[in-house]
Amino acid sequence: MKKTVLLVLAITSNHLSAQRFDITADIGQIRYHESSSTLAPTWRKHIWFGLKNPNKSPNCYQYNGEFAISIPDGNDSAVSMLLAAKMANKKVIVTIDDSIKFPSGNYCKMEYFTIK
Repeated sequence: MKKTVLLVLAITSNHLSAQRFDITADIGQIRYHESSSTLAPTWRKHIWFGLKNPNKSPNCYQYNGEFAISIPDGNDSAVSMLLAAKMANKKVIVTIDDSIKFPSGNYCKMEYFTIK
């Protein structure tokens, strides 16, 4: 019985510490990793972008002072919206769950993307 309780606590503790963030920010740098890149194989064909001047501070990797948010390969609509917002110098709202990391390290994965 004691092992069962400890197992349940271990499984649920990660979910209890996870937090959803709706972050309003400017878009910083955008990086695409080429599909045959040998420098970072886990990032092949994925994109990440930085959030500048965010209104909240999630538990995400920071690169040059910007919170790094990843977009998995195949999300062409999200990438199009990202580029449009960047070119128009619009603020965005990015929703993340800081317990979901993709594809490696402490990069937070984008869940929702809104152009203000």
